[in-house]
Amino acid sequence: MLGLIAVLPMRGTAQPASIVNDDTSAVLSLSLDETLARAQKESFPVRSADADRRAATARKRQSLGVFLPRITAREQGLYTTDPVNAFGSKLQQERFAQQDLQLGALNTPDRVDFYGTQVEVEQPILNLDGIVERRAASDAARAAGHKAERTEAVVAFRVKKGYYGLLLAERQVGVIDSALAAARANRDQAQALFDEGIINQADRLAAEVRVSELESQRSEAVAQRDNAADRLRFLIGLDENVRIEPTDSLTRESTLVGDVSLEAVNQRRSDMRALRARADAAQEKTRARWLAFVPTLNARGTAGWYDDAPFGTSGQSWTAGVSLSWSLFEGFQQIGRAQEAEAQQHRAEIALEQQALENDVEITSARRDLRAARERIEQARTAVAQAEESLRIRTNRYGEGMARTTDLLQAEATLAERRLASLRALYQHNVTVYRLELLTEQSMTQ
Repeated sequence: MLGLIAVLPMRGTAQPASIVNDDTSAVLSLSLDETLARAQKESFPVRSADADRRAATARKRQSLGVFLPRITAREQGLYTTDPVNAFGSKLQQERFAQQDLQLGALNTPDRVDFYGTQVEVEQPILNLDGIVERRAASDAARAAGHKAERTEAVVAFRVKKGYYGLLLAERQVGVIDSALAAARANRDQAQALFDEGIINQADRLAAEVRVSELESQRSEAVAQRDNAADRLRFLIGLDENVRIEPTDSLTRESTLVGDVSLEAVNQRRSDMRALRARADAAQEKTRARWLAFVPTLNARGTAGWYDDAPFGTSGQSWTAGVSLSWSLFEGFQQIGRAQEAEAQQHRAEIALEQQALENDVEITSARRDLRAARERIEQARTAVAQAEESLRIRTNRYGEGMARTTDLLQAEATLAERRLASLRALYQHNVTVYRLELLTEQSMTQ
């Protein structure tokens, strides 16, 4: 058993989706649950995986031909003076007369109009390779279904990561805005102190430079926020030119401690089930290729109606029989196909073994990352508190003329950096939790 410790992120109360128009653009407000619901319906990977699943199901349905009859109806017509065709056509139309046996009529017959209506039925009786091929198609359809489930889980993880990435980008803009407001106030204060001759030109310019730096950072942060919104819009398959506005919050509330069995994960995860189904299909393909050396038994029957006019029924006949077919040698093509199927089966088994080991490594790594994320959150909180206290002290000393402008600016910059680091720690924590959910396909959030 693997001990798993997860810290749950808290989401705000979901708000109904709504589009609000302002002076510049349309804003689509979405909670995380609403974003996930849209993604499960409209995202491109989910829709593509569903198409693959339906295609695999259709191929399975095609394999019913190994049991069900094939029925063909046809209507044909011809005009002929060929002696053989003329003779046979009259026989089939059941209008052959005594005069048709004369040598002249046999050698140079008049034109004969012939129309035939036929219904042909082919019924498989015993096709062992086809029966096994149907099993392979059934396994392939099952694999496609599990693959679609895994695609939904991967899309859900990407949407959660993108949603909280957008929240992080918006919060970063907010932190920079707060720092920028404080820097502008300090700049104004520095200008006033410079006018009074209390500080020198270098200190005043340092305050100006700090404002310029923050304005540049804000432009970059706004661009990152807009890019994050566009990426999320793409993830959920939203082609409308709107900006997504998340309504949930970037916070965590409680801790969930649980155990996860790696063996259970490998049995439960949809991608592992898909790999096992593919391995089963490959095994059945191999059996089918070797069974191609076994004879096949099929029945065939034909009923026909013949006349000198379309769809006429002047003459009628039927034929029925069975055929036993045995392919003895095809220039090593059958053997080559069987050996290729064996190699494909081996590759499928290797892929299953490889993924099982990769799951072990990734889950162990994610557990370490989660512990580190929890520690970073606590460290970031402590660093923010220390930076706030340092700024308070330096602000008081600056007001008393006991600290330089550069000291105050450095304290403000440190506080802004620590707040941004705290936000990134929360984001990384949430993403790690969702990554563990993806790796285990087990809910870890409330």
